[in-house]
Amino acid sequence: MLNQVALIIDILIGAFAFGATIWFFFVQSPALLKWMGKEKFIPIQMRLTTVLFKALAIAVPLMFAMTLIHGQHQLWLHIVTAGAAMFGALMNAFVVVPRALKAGGKALREVRKGAEADETVSGFASEGAGDASKVWHRLVVVFVVVMLAGLVSHGVVIMMG
Repeated sequence: MLNQVALIIDILIGAFAFGATIWFFFVQSPALLKWMGKEKFIPIQMRLTTVLFKALAIAVPLMFAMTLIHGQHQLWLHIVTAGAAMFGALMNAFVVVPRALKAGGKALREVRKGAEADETVSGFASEGAGDASKVWHRLVVVFVVVMLAGLVSHGVVIMMG
């Protein structure tokens, strides 16, 4: 019974983490950037980024804990996949995102001073707010990809199990 409850919680948290991330990066961000323009979008995005990664820093480790409870068959696969997702989420939440937000604030000041800004979605995805945040923004993307790869592969392991 406890194993089944842990499995259901694991699946629900994985779905939340995957869905929230996809919504945030592929639906909400491009739509708001196009609608608002970079100067208005960046401050809102920075606040939303804080909320998203705080939620993921709680949810994904909880998913990992549920994996330890229910993952009896091929436990190592459950641990590796959920662990990869947790690694990506925690690296972003505690190491990369705080630095990216600090750099984004500096880049936003450059945008407000009239520096040339790439207003395209692909430009923002690559560079963030501007040159000052480019490296940190790309690292956020790298660890989001690590987290998503862990979440997707964890979902496959659960479905195969």
